[in-house]
Order: sequence, then structure tokens, then C-alpha cells
Amino acid sequence: MLGAVITGAASGIGAALADHLAVRGTHVILADIDADRVEGVAQAIRARGGTATACIVDHADRASIEDLAAFAKAELPSIDLVIANAGVGAGGPLWSTPQRNIDWVMAVNLMGPIWMAQVFVPLMIEAGRPSRFAMTGSEHSLGLPARGGQASIYTVSKHAVLGVAETLRRDLAETPVDVSIICPAVVLTDIWNPLRTRHERFGGPRVIEQRTSTEPGLTPDEAASRILDGLDAGEFYVFTHGNDIAEVHGAQAADITQALDRFRDRYGAEA
Repeated sequence: MLGAVITGAASGIGAALADHLAVRGTHVILADIDADRVEGVAQAIRARGGTATACIVDHADRASIEDLAAFAKAELPSIDLVIANAGVGAGGPLWSTPQRNIDWVMAVNLMGPIWMAQVFVPLMIEAGRPSRFAMTGSEHSLGLPARGGQASIYTVSKHAVLGVAETLRRDLAETPVDVSIICPAVVLTDIWNPLRTRHERFGGPRVIEQRTSTEPGLTPDEAASRILDGLDAGEFYVFTHGNDIAEVHGAQAADITQALDRFRDRYGAEA
């Protein structure tokens, strides 16, 4: 039996990934800051015959991630797949985003994957068997989506996650640990409703009106199926959508190409 650890597994993509992996016979540890909700997901998986264990983790706290790793090492037959999936979103332009939201989003979305890598990758290298460390970025990792409202600090955090993934892939090139970055476009999750679990040090929880995306998107189950297909294929970039990613990345690539052409016009092709 293989073993997997997924953070942000109380709902959305994380819960769906855990369910799909359990169907395959993987022992899955579902980790999340929402204790009751993640235990409910694990219980549902067990009721369907899967092997699933819930664990509380705060993705914005390295000590909590260290506890998760110790638990996983003791609980799983092996650590074959780690997905640093937990993420939060905050809207608004960068210049007016409250500092507490900047600290919160960057801690969960950026420092969380860094700490997950620092804690889990040594265990995976030590095991000496093929394994994969994946982290969830976004279409925002690859450019700036034209649709939707402003979510500037979220975009900043997901751009940074791509840098983490690329660096980690280089660092682990001579090891049995492979790396992937998952880049979903619109998936119908509650990432824009995470304030109910925001830690006190970032301003505390807040009850807000439930937000539901009005944009067409995949269900978490559909997204999880495509993500696992990409991971199975050994992809570094793992997508849930084709056209949306092509639009976002294409716009950024065009900007770079045009700027490079102008640079060469000024300084010559050999500059």
C-alpha cells in the first residue's frame, strides 16, 4: 500500500484528491486546520472502504507541519506522495490590502509549501524510493487572468509558489524525489471563503456571506481526476484546464517576447 499526505483536505480539490487516491488503495492522511470538517471527509472515505486518517495542521506554522510529518512517518507504510495543497485567498488591489491579509496569504500559500518541502523532502530522500512532492499553485502562477476581480496578494503568492517548485525541481534533480506544481484554473471550491478558520495572529476568524463563483468551472472531482492523470504522467506542470492556461500564459509570453524584440532593436541581436 502506498502512502500520501494532502494538506487542505477538508474540502475542495484536497478532499477530492484524497478520495480518488483512497479508491486506488492508497493510505491517505488528510490534513487541515478545520478539525471537524477534515475528520468528516476521512470518515466518509473510510465508510466507502478506503484507508484515510485525519490530522490537524496549520499550514502557516512550521511546528505544526513538523508534527504532521512525524505523524505521517509513524502512520503510513511509506511516504510516496505529498501534496502541499492548502491555500487561502484575499481580494482587492495590492496597495490597499491590509497587512494582516498579506501576512496570512503569504504564510499559508507560500511559506506553507516551503516548510512542507523542508520537513517532508528529507524523509522522502532518506527512504530512497521514487516519490513525488507536489504543491498547488494556480493559473495565477503563470500569468494574470483577465477574468474575475482583483486578488492581488493571492496572485503574488501563487507566482512565488512557481519559483519554489522550479527551485525544488532543480535541487532534487539527482534524487528519487520528483516535483510537480498543480495549476488549476476555475474550480468550484470555497477558497474565497476561508476566513472562518483564519488564525488569531492574522486577525482571527470572521463570518462572511458565502461566496459562490459565478464563473463556469470544474467540480473538485473533475479537477482531481485531471490532476492525478498529470501526476501519474510525471508532469512538472499539472493543469486542470487547457484553454484557460493557454490564454493566461500566452498573454505573459507575448509581453516578454515583445519586450525582448524591442530590447534587441535597441541593442542588437547579440546583446
